[in-house]
Amino acid sequence: MKRLVALLFALGVSMTWAGAQPAIKSRGSKKDPFTFVQVSDPQLGFCAKGQDWQWTVGNLKTTVAQINALKPAFVIVTGDLIQSYKNAGQRKAYLENIAQVDASIPVFHIPGNHDIPNYKADAVKQYLETFGYDRFAFTYNGSAFIGLNSTPMLCGNEAAKAAAEEQLAWFGKMLKRYRKCNHIFVFSHHPLVLRDGSAVEHKSAYDEPFRTEYAELMKKYGVTAIFAGHTHITEPTEVEGMPMITVGASSYPLYGGETGINVVEVTPENFHSEFVVNGSDKKVLLH
Repeated sequence: MKRLVALLFALGVSMTWAGAQPAIKSRGSKKDPFTFVQVSDPQLGFCAKGQDWQWTVGNLKTTVAQINALKPAFVIVTGDLIQSYKNAGQRKAYLENIAQVDASIPVFHIPGNHDIPNYKADAVKQYLETFGYDRFAFTYNGSAFIGLNSTPMLCGNEAAKAAAEEQLAWFGKMLKRYRKCNHIFVFSHHPLVLRDGSAVEHKSAYDEPFRTEYAELMKKYGVTAIFAGHTHITEPTEVEGMPMITVGASSYPLYGGETGINVVEVTPENFHSEFVVNGSDKKVLLH
């Protein structure tokens, strides 16, 4: 009975995504190049001990200013928007500041483990009430973009397992739908795998069997690249021969990482990804 309830809950979540995700009003052709920005882990409220959390708000303001200056086609925020889903002040500050992105630039979100920790029902409910969706799928200029809710893939409870399995079925349908696109780009808060020798110590990679199941689907449909965050350090690697681009945080870095955003230029034939470090001219080539 518990598993049935969990599955029904997961199915209810899946029904919300399509109508609630942002709309893209203007597009080009399949031959037109374009740029998008990945932002990860703004995580308002997460900072060094004794530091004023408003510092993280300042980093988000810097991120928004960078986005508005770049004028990308759209922005994808790969989770951990705030430190504590129970903190109304953090949530309010995030929503107020991300709303300052130019209205012509759609902003897509997927949740992180701090947004819906342990896939708790009240956290999931709050997230969906705020954004209306926990995954997305769309095309732009001949390329496909699919955002996953990766938190269920790292939790052991029944609701999380049911959600991960239901999402896997949905993911397969989206990949099949977009198989003839120039590129298929996948977005996840957590990376499927960590780089060999990674400095990251906190739990990050997908649990099995989901790591293998999701990776095999991506390989089957020729996914161009997977983008993730969570680790707060930039560490590109690969999974099943596909680029696995894990980027540093847009706010508080860890493991000697740096603060910044990922700027991705897409052409019909390829893509170019650079992590642009805040407050400097430094750019880290990722692909």
